[in-house]
Amino acid sequence: MKKLRVGDPVIVIAGKYKGKVSVIEAIAGDKVIVKWVNEVKKAVKGKGFMKKTAPVHVSNIMYYLEAEKKATKIKIAVDKKWKKIRQALKSSAPIK
Repeated sequence: MKKLRVGDPVIVIAGKYKGKVSVIEAIAGDKVIVKWVNEVKKAVKGKGFMKKTAPVHVSNIMYYLEAEKKATKIKIAVDKKWKKIRQALKSSAPIK
């Protein structure tokens, strides 16, 4: 079970966009594409420069608790029915 999934709110903890809160759009291995973060210009023949979102390493982002306005780590826990769930460490609340 992966700790981060597509659609999770995250905060950037390192780099040029440090402190920016956004949502995960795609995951590929240890790289993550975060909406409106790490945008670069790419030269396209006949069209000029196009904006493209470049991937960010997963170590540079953390899960963001919107209710508490802070970042947290995620752990994999087992519920009463022996099913694996994701759980926030700071609030001990399950993550959907």
